[in-house]
Amino acid sequence: MQKIQIRTAEKKDADAICGILVPYAKKKIVLPRDPLEISRHIHNFCVAEKNGRIIGCCAFRDYGNSLFEIRSLAVNSRNVGGGVGSKMVNFLKERISCLGRVHVFALTTSPGFFNRLGFRTVEKDMFPQKIWSDCSKCPKLDDCDEEAVLIEL
Repeated sequence: MQKIQIRTAEKKDADAICGILVPYAKKKIVLPRDPLEISRHIHNFCVAEKNGRIIGCCAFRDYGNSLFEIRSLAVNSRNVGGGVGSKMVNFLKERISCLGRVHVFALTTSPGFFNRLGFRTVEKDMFPQKIWSDCSKCPKLDDCDEEAVLIEL
């Protein structure tokens, strides 16, 4: 069985990350991200690597005041269901928790996934920063099917 390694992303990973996100963006599961935007924020991404190939990605965003968002979580379709997403979220949770007492949230169509990782479901309006910055540009703005989840670390 091949080992999956989770690591902090590097600039050279931007195109691969973009390629993993595209199918999810087309299905309106994640917001679209272009390689330039990914490169500018590469230090916030982690990737899952298997046999030298990137099979998943996940990022965080720092909103200040100890509030962070888990975002751009995607796994190559051939590797979904193998725990790759959980490993990436846990990797970022550990990285973020080094910054002190923090609150980490996500907006998701899969709250059960996050609940299994210790997040609890909360109201979206707890995160006006997210709504102002991303939700206003989202194609699902008027018909949002995402739930908010939160964990305190």
